[in-house]
Amino acid sequence: MNNSRFADGTWLMNRYQIVNFLAEGGMQEVYYCFDHTLNRYVVLKIPKQGAKDRRFKRGAEMGARINHPNVAATFDYYEDDSITFMVEEYVPGSDLQKRFNDEFIFMDPSLAAHVIHHIAKGLHEAHRVGICHRDIKPSNIIVSSDENLATIKLTDFGIAKMAETEIVAEMALFEQDQSTLTSSQTLLGAVPYMAPECWKSWRDAGKEMDIWALGCIAFQLLSGAPPFGFGRNAIAAVIRAETAGSVNLQKPTWFGQHKNTETLERELWQLILACINIDPAARPKVEKIIQLCDALCYADAQRQVGQISIFGAQYANGGKGNFGWLTDNANSSHFFHGSEFFGESSPAAGQRVSFSMYPGQPDPRCSPVLLIR
Repeated sequence: MNNSRFADGTWLMNRYQIVNFLAEGGMQEVYYCFDHTLNRYVVLKIPKQGAKDRRFKRGAEMGARINHPNVAATFDYYEDDSITFMVEEYVPGSDLQKRFNDEFIFMDPSLAAHVIHHIAKGLHEAHRVGICHRDIKPSNIIVSSDENLATIKLTDFGIAKMAETEIVAEMALFEQDQSTLTSSQTLLGAVPYMAPECWKSWRDAGKEMDIWALGCIAFQLLSGAPPFGFGRNAIAAVIRAETAGSVNLQKPTWFGQHKNTETLERELWQLILACINIDPAARPKVEKIIQLCDALCYADAQRQVGQISIFGAQYANGGKGNFGWLTDNANSSHFFHGSEFFGESSPAAGQRVSFSMYPGQPDPRCSPVLLIR
C-alpha cells in the first residue's frame, strides 16, 4: 500500500500515462510511465510537494547537461501552477542498495572493479561538465538485474539541488538534537557516504565529496558495509578520523586468500584509501580514478546463478579435497576449486552462488564462485 499521488492509468500532458508507482524517496515520488509520443517507457519523478520548485527545475537542467551511458538521461521537464515533474530514462533493474539487500553479501574483486569503473565513468562526465552530484550512494545507482550488472547508471542528479536544501536543514536540526537523525530520511541515507568537510559546510563542499562517496561505495562492495557504518556511529567515526588526521580502515577479512586476485585486491585497496582521504585536496581527481580503473585487470566473463551440490570430496585415504561441484539452473554440474570461492565461510552444499565458467577437462571450471543470498 502506498500513498502515491497518481493512480495507475493517469495521463499527464496528454502524453505520459502512469503505468504504476515505483518508489518513494525523501524528496520525490517515482512512477513507471509510457510516453505515447515517442512510444517508450520512461520514469517520471515528482517532488513531494507537487508544485513548481526552482531547485527542482535547476536540478533537471543539470541532469540534462550530462550525456553518458553511465548516467540515466533526463528527457523532459514540465511545470505549471499545479504540478512539476521531470522525465528520465527508464533503466530495467533496481538500485544497487536493493541488490545488496536481496542478493549480495559482498562482491568478489572482479565484479567490484567492474562496478567501480562504471560509476567512475559516469561521475567523470558529470565533473567534466562542471556538475557535482552531491548525493552519491548505492540507492542512487541503478543496475540491471543480470548477474554481471551489465548496465550501471548514476541517477538523481536532478533531485540533488532539492536534497541539498533538505540535508542542510536536517544537519542544523541534528546539531541541536541528535535524535532527529532517525526521522530525517534524506540525511540518514546520505550519512554513510558523507565526506568530513560536509559537516563544516555542505554547500561549500565540492566535487571532492563525490570522490569520498565513491571510495565508501567501493569499500562497501568489497566488505558488505560502508567503512564507517550507519547513522550516528558513522558520524562519530568520521569525526574521530578527522581529529586524528587520517583514516584507519581494515581490509576485508577475505583479502589475501585468493592468489589469482591478489594484485587486483591491492590495487582496489589503494584506490579506496586514495578516495577516503581526510584532506579533500589530497583525493584524486576523477580523471585520475578513470586512469587507475582503466589499468585494472579484472574478469568480465558471463555469470550465472547456481547452487553448490558437493564440496570436499573424500579421498581413499580419508582426506578431503579442496574442490567440489555446483549445479546451474539447467541442472548441469560444474567443477570448482576452493581457492575460487568468495564467501564468509567455507563452501558448503546448498549454498547459492554466482559464477563464471571456463572450458576444462574433464569438466568445465568455475571462477569466481561468489556466495550470494
